[in-house]
Order: sequence, then structure tokens, then C-alpha cells
Amino acid sequence: MERKRVGLRLVASNDDRALVIRDHLLRLIRARGTLEDLHGPVRAVVLKMGPWGFVHWTPFNELLPGEALSPGYRHALERQRVVPTLPYGLQVIWHGTKVLNLLWGDNEHFAVATFIRGYWEKEALKL
Repeated sequence: MERKRVGLRLVASNDDRALVIRDHLLRLIRARGTLEDLHGPVRAVVLKMGPWGFVHWTPFNELLPGEALSPGYRHALERQRVVPTLPYGLQVIWHGTKVLNLLWGDNEHFAVATFIRGYWEKEALKL
């Protein structure tokens, strides 16, 4: 009797939960956080409250000398990239441990770099 092989498909079930947490926390971070310069053209909105630390970064790139000012030109350059740029990010730190690191772009592309499941998720959604 031959055994039938069943293919397994890995599903990133954490992705939806990570996006829900991101969307919930961004309102709080933008309302209460402070803008800080990180490195180069990157600025971040940082918020520290109790056991929590949040860092939300966005791109604020200055034009290089000689670069066209046209938004159409910049969008054309962006469309030439094979891998989508993910210039926005959110880090969630809980009791000194990075529990979520999420990157996303203006389109629907995103990447969950770090997502440690745990009790902190419920606590974050209560904030």
C-alpha cells in the first residue's frame, strides 16, 4: 500500500495580527510620541510609556543635487525596482525585548521581521 504524500503549505498567520497591532498603536504613537532624528534622512516618532517603547520611522529623504523635483520622476524610479521599498517601520519593545518589528511601503507590501507572540499583544491592544 502506497502512502499518499500531502503537501504542506506554510501560512504566515502572524501577519494579520501584526498589522492589527500596528494600526492600533500608530494612532497612539502619532498622538503622544516625539519626533527624533535617527541617522541620515530618517526620522522617527518615539514613545516610551512604562514597560513599552515604540519607534515608528518614516522616510524624509532630501533630494540629491541635480535630482529632478518632479514627483513623477521619483515614482518612475521607484517602479524600476524589483523588490518594493519598505520605508516605513514600527518597532515595539516590551520590558526591554523587541517583540514586533514591521516594515511597509505606500502600497500594500509589508514584511514582518520580528513577531514574538505573547501576552503583550493583548496589553498593546488595550493601550
